[in-house]
Amino acid sequence: MRLFSGLQVGAAALALVGAVFVGVFAFGPERMQPTLPTDKTLPVAEPGSYFPDAASKSAIAALEAANPKVAETLSRELAFAARDGTDQQGLADILLQALFAQFGEQAVYIQRGKVEDFDLILFGMMTGVRQLEAANSPWCQGPEGAAFLSTNDDELVPALLDKFPYGSAQYVWAMNWMTRILQVAEQAQNFPTRHGRPTSRDEYILQEEGRALGSSQWALVLQIANFANAEGQSYQAMQDAISAIDVCELGLAVEAVSERLPPQVRGRIWADLMPEIMVGNTPYALARVQDYFFIG
Repeated sequence: MRLFSGLQVGAAALALVGAVFVGVFAFGPERMQPTLPTDKTLPVAEPGSYFPDAASKSAIAALEAANPKVAETLSRELAFAARDGTDQQGLADILLQALFAQFGEQAVYIQRGKVEDFDLILFGMMTGVRQLEAANSPWCQGPEGAAFLSTNDDELVPALLDKFPYGSAQYVWAMNWMTRILQVAEQAQNFPTRHGRPTSRDEYILQEEGRALGSSQWALVLQIANFANAEGQSYQAMQDAISAIDVCELGLAVEAVSERLPPQVRGRIWADLMPEIMVGNTPYALARVQDYFFIG
């Protein structure tokens, strides 16, 4: 194993978190649009009426404010599904797909959110990570992340939906997190914030935090170094390296790095990276991470 500096370790950590984020939470840049019957006589109720829980209702209200057209399509889709006898879990799956598809739809607006908005989105994600870590969930274990990253598109959606059973803690978390993302997007549409591109000074500050990550968490550093070493060797080498990493611990480490950045620096960095991660543009995100850490 060749030696890695704190800069390279920090870059690999951000790269892996971005990859896992896309692989686990994003269904791809576009959601397959449902083919709905043309029955004009079927009454279409408010989508929130199909869900008795407060978390689903809040997420739907946020969707209606951020993307009224998608909310209207969701109303019709739920109405036809309910008419055909779809159970509560099936209706929840329809809602989850509609919400998660908003990663790509709202990315351009997320870019214009406030620094505090980026903090809340990251905090919301890490709230879920902390719950998983406390429950000793297999989601934190590298093999689970590696399995998702290698799953083909046809199998990925049902596999992910199975992780969010209606009424479970993870379902409530998903609804709350997507509510926050949609609220940020809706506010950014009406009151955009211009962050500008990250500066060389921003990159220097981020490098310093990369060094801090590399010097404070040795076990995690070794796991990330193995991941960085495996990149470009073989697919199996990458899978093996990811399988050895505690993804929850890694995510919390990246959150800690982000919290130590000055607000304006943090705003420019996340305005650059977060939208690209949300649309699944990992090549761009990885290239920018390399730029930040001066890795050739």
